Amino acid sequence: MRDQEKKTGRWKQWILIALFSLPVLMVPAGLLRGQQQVSETENRTLSQYPAFSVSAFLEVEVQDDKSRVGKFQGALEKALGDQLLLSGDIKEWMQDGHLALQKVQKQLLYAVQPGLKDGYTQIADGYYHYSGEENRIVEKPRDYREHQEHLDAMARQFRSIPDVRLCLYFIENSRVIDFDHPEKEDEVLTRVLEAFRPDASDVFRVSGYEAYKENFYQTDHHWNYKGSYAGYQAILRMLHPDNWETMLAEPEETIELPVVFQGSYARQTHLLCADEHFTFQAFSLPACRTVIQGKKGSYGHLSLYQRGKYPTDSLRNHYAYCFGGDYGQIEYDFGDEGRGNLLLVASSYSNPINALIASTYDHTWVVDLRYYEGWAGKPFDPAAFCAEHGIRDVLLLGDAQFFFVDEAEKEAAE
Repeated sequence: MRDQEKKTGRWKQWILIALFSLPVLMVPAGLLRGQQQVSETENRTLSQYPAFSVSAFLEVEVQDDKSRVGKFQGALEKALGDQLLLSGDIKEWMQDGHLALQKVQKQLLYAVQPGLKDGYTQIADGYYHYSGEENRIVEKPRDYREHQEHLDAMARQFRSIPDVRLCLYFIENSRVIDFDHPEKEDEVLTRVLEAFRPDASDVFRVSGYEAYKENFYQTDHHWNYKGSYAGYQAILRMLHPDNWETMLAEPEETIELPVVFQGSYARQTHLLCADEHFTFQAFSLPACRTVIQGKKGSYGHLSLYQRGKYPTDSLRNHYAYCFGGDYGQIEYDFGDEGRGNLLLVASSYSNPINALIASTYDHTWVVDLRYYEGWAGKPFDPAAFCAEHGIRDVLLLGDAQFFFVDEAEKEAAE
């Protein structure tokens, strides 16, 4: 009996040792694998292991929760979370684990409160169904006045660029439009235009819920192929008012894939409720050289999607995987034909139309302020950048998050 108890005790010890050792062993295994740059599922740049220095180790930073942590230690913690072996798989397993519970909660919600079929019905913190449509997730308008200081600081930077034409394209979406009262004036847009005072501006307007459904994905904050193409046309009219029609690229075909796109809202709420197939348009553009964060390469996997080669896992971020993910800087070189250079500062809304816009200029630099400093090692200086690259036009493109919310919050929101 005692021998049996000893054997059982040893097995428990070995199991405990294995459980405690597994996370430790996953760190060197991840190092041997090499650092990953981008998470296609989450559509973001992953944190990299920081270089050690005594100054960084001793320097203390204040976190969002007011706690204090060493600069090096904080960066290392973020890198471990992103670079740990199987970290992406673990996150996906956790999402799958929550999915069944979320479905039950949704069924109970409508069983107990059937009267909530009209208007907004909250399904998770900050996320809603609207008008009883259970296949679509939206946000509600939020109060951006607390972020006015960030907006003003950003505007001062771009207004101070000499000898450029400053253009601004604002995208209305469920973050600013109250579907119960779509006739209300968009005060957010008014404050953006007053702060930047651009030389030219336009807006992607959402007149109501039906217009929103037509131009945005069911479970993603991004515009769909219809919305992005309409935005692209409006941007071309703003950038090239005299000859935009001759520059306009027409889609060669519209391709609907037999795969359901579960967007950012679905991934964040763990409610995979979409039933729309991922659809995109194919264009024929002149050859160009693309440099992504200093390295030559192709942006996105559109050509693979056109050939029918695409992933089919339920949580795949097709928007990022097809059109291209978010990087600190992307450069497009379409040759030297005297058409000038463009600086496009944008959020991920520009991803499907980057090349379309860039093809009307010689050189275009696309900068994402959320990731630029992490890649370049210094804050983005618009005036110095434009002077260095001979920029003629500057285009700011994004929704309210892009203009009002600081980089750390925007990264979490995207």
